[in-house]
Amino acid sequence: MPDPIPFPLLVTDADGLVTHVNPSARALLGEAAAGRNCRALVDALGERGRSVCAPCLGAGPTAGEQRFHGAVQVRGERVELVCSSVGTTRVIALREAEGIEGSGILTPRERAVLVLVARGLTNARVAERLSVSPATVRSHMEHLMRKLDVRSRSQAVARALSLGEIA
Repeated sequence: MPDPIPFPLLVTDADGLVTHVNPSARALLGEAAAGRNCRALVDALGERGRSVCAPCLGAGPTAGEQRFHGAVQVRGERVELVCSSVGTTRVIALREAEGIEGSGILTPRERAVLVLVARGLTNARVAERLSVSPATVRSHMEHLMRKLDVRSRSQAVARALSLGEIA
């Protein structure tokens, strides 16, 4: 029977141990994925080769929240990493990163910031979600607004949507 979810998906318990992997995740991460620590298994590397998994372990997304890590490297594959909390469990989705390239104007992190801004989050909430400081979010916003040649957050979202930078 074909996998109804066409991208790698993991489920972890409150301790970060993988309790379920779908066939796509098994193909990417190996047969023995279940029962292993998610951070050690996924070991996602973001910008500048830093691990993006550490912030999700101790202070991961609270119930019902989502952390969008953007394009990362997992086992040599470029994927879009999204971690969501459902009660005491976490759901980790590793989708193909091909569709998030946009026109190449924005960096993956600027794109991640702008997606959250488009959802109505303040800089402080974006910083929490991405595990960075509010000053870093401000810096990303300044850079992306300059690149998009806009003067407001709403103009940035509108321009990025029109250019295909965000969906």
